[in-house]
Amino acid sequence: MIIFFIVTRSHAQDSDSKNSLAFNIGPSLIARQDRIFSPNIHNDFTILNFGLEYTREARLFQKVRLNYANYDPMVSGPYDFTEYGEPETAYPHSFNFIDLDYQIGKKLKETEKSVLTLGGLFSANVQATSYVYGLFSNLGYYSALELGAFATERFILNEKSHLAATIQLPLMAWVSRSPYLVNDDEFIENISSHSGFKSFTSFVGDGQLVTWDKLQTFDLELKYTYVLNDKWEVGTGYVFEFIHASQPRNLLSFRNTLNFSANLKF
Repeated sequence: MIIFFIVTRSHAQDSDSKNSLAFNIGPSLIARQDRIFSPNIHNDFTILNFGLEYTREARLFQKVRLNYANYDPMVSGPYDFTEYGEPETAYPHSFNFIDLDYQIGKKLKETEKSVLTLGGLFSANVQATSYVYGLFSNLGYYSALELGAFATERFILNEKSHLAATIQLPLMAWVSRSPYLVNDDEFIENISSHSGFKSFTSFVGDGQLVTWDKLQTFDLELKYTYVLNDKWEVGTGYVFEFIHASQPRNLLSFRNTLNFSANLKF
């Protein structure tokens, strides 16, 4: 609601503004090791990765981005086991990631060839995981509500072509992770409501405020945009996302994503 208020308020104040709505889709590759659940490094390639992005350029620069991705890693190939005398085949793990980013800032430097924008960042990174081992599975979660800074430099190559480089750097975060014992008493109490929303809010409530000594994370993005006409642009971009959390056990995650986008300007 805060984001909606800021966007609508600036819309009322700034008549000379530029708005765009983009749909992004593309393949993504992950390498993730969460020692709470396993010492193995889980790798997967997915095409189930897409998102929406709203950008407003006026007195203030604002961008809201929502993205979803699903990964199904498996350390070894599917294996067979027996349940009540019947043959079964093991399912892969399942990782579901939701990312919400909000940037607000101002142009710091503008020339004929480039525009530099700096500002503040709010980011919500939510990961729901399921580690499947034959008959059994372990549910896991990671949630980070982050505050930090961002910087974007857009290079104007010519009238039709633009290239933008962005870094997002969270400086502090409210982090919630699965407990050291995976399913301890507190975890069981949090899921006892059998409501996904209530369980999620309980998990978040059990988190703690951390800084860079316990959580290191950043996003890097490089995006090329080509102007088709006054209303439409197309583009392609590369995103690298890094997470390292040290408590209660080590988590290390690398994501590489290639996005293709269609942008509607209005």
